[in-house]
Amino acid sequence: MWPELLLCYSESVGQSPIVLPDDRGKAVGVMSKALQHFIKKAQADGVVAGAIGLGGTGGTSLLSTPFRSLPLGVPNIIVLFPSIVDICVINNVSRVVLSNAGAAFAGMVIGRLERLQESCNEGKKGTLGITMYGVTTPCVNVVNERLKKEGYETLIFHATGVGGKAMESLVREGYIQGVLDITTTEVADYVVGGVVPCDSSCFDVIIEKKIPFVLSVRALDMVTFGLKHTVPTNFQQRNIHIHNAQISLTRTTVDENKKFAGFIADKLNNLQQRSVFACHKLKGVSALDASGKPFYDPEATGTLLNELQRLIQINEDRQVKMYPYHINDPEFANALVDSFMAIC
Repeated sequence: MWPELLLCYSESVGQSPIVLPDDRGKAVGVMSKALQHFIKKAQADGVVAGAIGLGGTGGTSLLSTPFRSLPLGVPNIIVLFPSIVDICVINNVSRVVLSNAGAAFAGMVIGRLERLQESCNEGKKGTLGITMYGVTTPCVNVVNERLKKEGYETLIFHATGVGGKAMESLVREGYIQGVLDITTTEVADYVVGGVVPCDSSCFDVIIEKKIPFVLSVRALDMVTFGLKHTVPTNFQQRNIHIHNAQISLTRTTVDENKKFAGFIADKLNNLQQRSVFACHKLKGVSALDASGKPFYDPEATGTLLNELQRLIQINEDRQVKMYPYHINDPEFANALVDSFMAIC
C-alpha cells in the first residue's frame, strides 16, 4: 500500500515520485506526511469510518499526526496493548491481543455509525455555538436557556483564544449549524497583543459555511494579560483591573476600538448568509463597562459602535440592530435570540 500512498502524495505536492530516504527517522517523517494526505483526502471523499494502527515508538510517531487530522468523533486508535511477543508473525498469543484491539475499534465504529443514524432521526433544530467570558456570563446564561426552550442544542465556548478556535473547528466539521458570537474579546487581544487572541482567520469558516450568524461586540473594552507584573510596560499606566490572581485586564483605547471595528467590519462585509450585528447605545460592552464600573468609557465604546455602523455594508441579508440596553440586561439577551430566530 505504501507505494500507492507515496505516489498519491507526490502528485499532490507536484513532485516526481518520492523515494523513501535510507535514514529511518527521515523515512518515517515522509511516510507520516503521505498518510496524513491520504486520510484527509479519504475523509473528504466520505470513505473513512475510522482509523487504527499499531507499532512501537516508530509506529506511534508515524500515526499520531495523521490521526489527529481526523474530525472530532471519528474513531482512531493507536494500539498500545502489550504485544507480549513480537508481532512479526501471528501466533496464538499475538492473535488474542490484536483481536481485542480490533474488537474495541469495531465497537467504536459501529457505535459512531449508530449515533449518526439516531441523530438523523431525531429531527432537532440543530446545534449552536455561543461564545462567553466571565464579564458576559449573565447575557449568555439567558441566551442559552432561551435557545434550549426553542429546541436547540447549545455549545458554549469560553473566549480565551483556544475557545474561539475550538468553536470554529466544530463549525468546519459540521457539528455546529449556527453561531451567536456574543463575546468577541479575542479580537481585542489579536489586534492589541493580549494572551487570549484569535488569529487572522477569525470568522472565516463561518463565512465559508454560510451558517446563520449573530454577532455582538462584547468584552472589546479589555485586553487580557496574566499576573499583574507580566503586563507589558507600555500597558502599565493604563486602567488595569485585576480579574483574579492569574488574570489582569487593561482598558482598550479609542484608537484600538477603531481598529477592532475595521477588523470586524472587513469580515462581516464578506458574509453572504443572513446575519445580524446586534449592539447597544452606549450602555456598555461588559460587566466592567457600565456607569460606576472601572472600564466605563463612553468615548471608547462610542467610537467602536459608530465605526462599526459606518463600516458595515448593510443589505437585505446583513443587518445592524441597535438596542437601548446594556450587554447583560435580559432584554438584550432576548433580543439576540429574537434576531437569531428571525434569520433561521
